[in-house]
Amino acid sequence: MVFASLAFIFVILPLFLAGDFAVRPAKAGAWRNIWLVAVSLLFYLWGEVANVFLLLALGVINYWAGRYLPKSRRPRLWLAVFITVNLSVLLGFKYLGWLAVLLNLYLPSGTLSLPLGISFFTFHAISYLVDIYRRQIIPAETMLDFLTYFCMFPHLVAGPIVRYAQVCNDLARRGPDRGLFSFGLYRFLLGLNKKVLIANSVAVMADSAFILSRFGHLQSPDAWLGLLAYAIQIYFDFSGYSDMAIGLAAMAGFRFEENFNRPYSSASLREFWRRWHISLSSWLRDYLYLPLGGGQGTRLTIGRNLLLVFFLCGLWHGADTTFIVWGLWHGLFLLIERWRPWGGHLTKVPAWLARAYVWLVILIGWVFFRAESLSAAFAYFEAMFAFSLTPVTLAYYWASLMALTAGMFLCLLPDKYLPAPTSRQPGAYPAGLYGLQAVLAVVSIAFLLTGARNPFIYFNF
Repeated sequence: MVFASLAFIFVILPLFLAGDFAVRPAKAGAWRNIWLVAVSLLFYLWGEVANVFLLLALGVINYWAGRYLPKSRRPRLWLAVFITVNLSVLLGFKYLGWLAVLLNLYLPSGTLSLPLGISFFTFHAISYLVDIYRRQIIPAETMLDFLTYFCMFPHLVAGPIVRYAQVCNDLARRGPDRGLFSFGLYRFLLGLNKKVLIANSVAVMADSAFILSRFGHLQSPDAWLGLLAYAIQIYFDFSGYSDMAIGLAAMAGFRFEENFNRPYSSASLREFWRRWHISLSSWLRDYLYLPLGGGQGTRLTIGRNLLLVFFLCGLWHGADTTFIVWGLWHGLFLLIERWRPWGGHLTKVPAWLARAYVWLVILIGWVFFRAESLSAAFAYFEAMFAFSLTPVTLAYYWASLMALTAGMFLCLLPDKYLPAPTSRQPGAYPAGLYGLQAVLAVVSIAFLLTGARNPFIYFNF
């Protein structure tokens, strides 16, 4: 189930809010956690009946692992064991079939389906255990507290990657907060509108471009326009979902960290990765890059660390060589930006030129990310760089073109024109913006009622 669906908007969300408001007066805050876990399991059961037992099993295992680690005489060994258990489940479900194909191994028919959100809740479990080992947090006092963190539906199937330290205080001490609830409702409406009105609209243009490429009928202007559409689609698709997740968490009394910060306005790839999928990039930094040595050591060591992290970043997104190449592509340019004199020159060029460089690198990377195979990616590049002057047929998708224009405008609009409250400092959105999002939400729901196509890219990961 996705947040931008009629079932969620008209069944799960009202059910959750009604129950949450009903148990708030209770003296024991545990009732709110019990209700949140119950609704979260219902949310997951909606499309993952069998795999809900896997989710609960991993929740129980990691709760007891967290309780045991501080008492163990060999905590490093047991940390490695528990991380291996989590990664084994991820590898078995997500990568076993791909590895079997690469190695020409036989697997029985009817392989296991990929549980929704397994990449995200595996990273939740690992960060929890590592933070306990590092003595940065204390283990959850009760299994209910841990399952509330581990299974809560706002971040369950598509992130953001939330660390236990970010929500542990809210688990036991979150009271009614009108400001936080108002902030959460606005962010949910904003995310819904970004997903339905922009991401879904430009998806038609992006899909058409890659279909034309598959049959060898893609011309250069359409290739660039379709790729721009995909760049806008994936950003508004995932950032819209993150907005909805942050908003839902705020309505439940939790303060999630921001996951996107207008990444397409970046003037370098390093800045882009500080703004794009922040919860993933910071996770990779804290639990992989820095333990490997980070930016310390020789150029060879730094290059190894960076490329390994982005190799795994690509692999995390999917079991395919296209994702690995996408990750290494970004890792390569991050490495180049660390070198002199290129990195120094980048800070001296005009801002528009630096942003043009970032856009070009990102767009080329998105071809690998979206293509079904490396050969399909190179076929798309061939069309892109043919530079033919044929008519732009994709421009006839006028609704998609309007959404693409709106998306580009919002991506490039200077920060000073955009309100930026966060769950840590909710503040208040202007009444006019609130009203606009409410009206647009009605339009979004009308689109959903028509049965319009409603994909979500990150459900594949």
